[in-house]
Amino acid sequence: MLTIEYFNNHYFYKKDLQNLCRKYGLPANGTKAELNDYILKMLHGVLPKDIKPLRKLNKQRSLQFSEINLDTKLLHSGFKLNNEARKYFANYFHLSNFHFKKSMAIKMRAVQKNNDDRATVKDLIAILNNPSKVINNSEEHTYQWNHFLRDFYKDDAYKDFNTPIKVAATLWKAVRDYRLSEYHHALMTKYYPLIKQYKKDAK
Repeated sequence: MLTIEYFNNHYFYKKDLQNLCRKYGLPANGTKAELNDYILKMLHGVLPKDIKPLRKLNKQRSLQFSEINLDTKLLHSGFKLNNEARKYFANYFHLSNFHFKKSMAIKMRAVQKNNDDRATVKDLIAILNNPSKVINNSEEHTYQWNHFLRDFYKDDAYKDFNTPIKVAATLWKAVRDYRLSEYHHALMTKYYPLIKQYKKDAK
């Protein structure tokens, strides 16, 4: 039986979260942050049948490059972050190639989640110029945790602990609210009183 304590103290890949969502009859599409949200709602007592997808899938015909302009709505228009949109932005910025930025994808998901029918392509360009507007959200924190955990396991010091994932979670909790929350070995020393209980030779 899945519990809040178990869920909060273990790391799950996106595929794991999708499998859990399918097992319990929850929406199984979306970002890791969205899947986490569905599972936590269930663990806090919301019935699976009452948990609805945070975003509706865009099933409209995709707009062609020639149909996109600054005033194109991001919602209910057929606009998608695909090759046609890539061509549009490459032409707009006078580039031979254009690569979508993470901030653009986050903005698109926010538009879908909030059913924002006023947002336009112009707003995506504004986000490119000021990406910090979308940094402080649950999805970004998911990415930061992933990076933190990846770097944590690159440090052989994790092998000194019985439950490394709990050590990583404890260190992450201690630093996640700071602007610089990357993992580095010095955290093991700085926060040793918090993690010593997980040491292999702890008594």
